[in-house]
Amino acid sequence: MTYRYLLINPNSSSHITTRLAASARAALESGETLSAVNATGEPAVVRDAATLAMADHHAELLCDAHGAEVDAVLLGISLDGAVEHLRHRLPGRPVVGMTEAALMSACLRVRSVGVLTLGPAMVPLYQQRMVQIGLAGRVVGIEAPEAPAAFLPATAGVDKAVLAALDAASARLQAAGAEALVLAGAVLCGYAPALSARRAVPVFDGMACAVMQARTLLRCRT
Repeated sequence: MTYRYLLINPNSSSHITTRLAASARAALESGETLSAVNATGEPAVVRDAATLAMADHHAELLCDAHGAEVDAVLLGISLDGAVEHLRHRLPGRPVVGMTEAALMSACLRVRSVGVLTLGPAMVPLYQQRMVQIGLAGRVVGIEAPEAPAAFLPATAGVDKAVLAALDAASARLQAAGAEALVLAGAVLCGYAPALSARRAVPVFDGMACAVMQARTLLRCRT
């Protein structure tokens, strides 16, 4: 079977959509296809509860506009936002949030997980998301260093300064007992191989995990 995936980025930063899509396409199997869309209005980046609510609205609109002709939807926002609402909109088809997918995957591999995001203001929202998913007890900590370069349109691939910030934060998580790391941030897609090589532990890219879990759900359905 070949599958058609829709990647929804509910903010308006097309360079973030490009980064998300690169991780997703690296996880595709032969014959599978991916289309990627993003919002056209604010927010450009989700940084708090207010901008998350705006992004959730865009996600629903984009799902309604583009979801009819695909087999599964991948939600490219690291707080997973409107994922439950989209599941109600597309009954019978997988809708996978990137952070939920990465956490589920990591918890199948190890007992204790560390979560990496950017910016300390986001930590309470991620803590809430861990509880919603039901895996808060498996998360030993959330590190959120400041790495403004990660959000710049000119930043492509693996930025040395961003990687260094993630490396230092990862060391703290490993000291707290993390046996694997989850990258919770759309702008962190693509950093997993380099960070894993530095830290010598599994590192889970949310969008790559979302593709693989959506595929598994589709195969279970058939």
